[in-house]
Amino acid sequence: MIIKIILLIVAAFAFMEFVAWSNRKYVMHGFLWSLHKNHHLTDIAGKPVMQKNDYFFLIFAAPVIILIIWGLSAGNPYMIAIGAAITLYGFIYFIFHGVVYRQRLPFFTNPKSAYIKALKKAHMAHHKPKNLKDFNNYGLLIFSRRYFK
Repeated sequence: MIIKIILLIVAAFAFMEFVAWSNRKYVMHGFLWSLHKNHHLTDIAGKPVMQKNDYFFLIFAAPVIILIIWGLSAGNPYMIAIGAAITLYGFIYFIFHGVVYRQRLPFFTNPKSAYIKALKKAHMAHHKPKNLKDFNNYGLLIFSRRYFK
């Protein structure tokens, strides 16, 4: 059973990259652009500023809370595992986007890792489009190899 739970956590975590990509493309850059827009228009590097975009945290946390509470109530370790995987992805998203990219905390200001440097370049390309239809790199952890150059 432990192996199944670990595999479920890994699969759910990997699936979250697709969820994040589609959510950013069709929700944040779609019908909820009004909440996400200031995230692209404001340079907040080094400033712990709350934005309308930060409300997405509450939207994304709701299914996790439901999964974990329901899983605990029903004694269903699979629901808890999926909730844990989504939480882990959300934590990594926060660390990268909030701490490394936006520098909201004074850590990781000068990463040495080639992957983290490429991740920053890919995300910067997402944040510097010419117009609303010019956005790309909607995912977080998977991006084009060209950003390693």
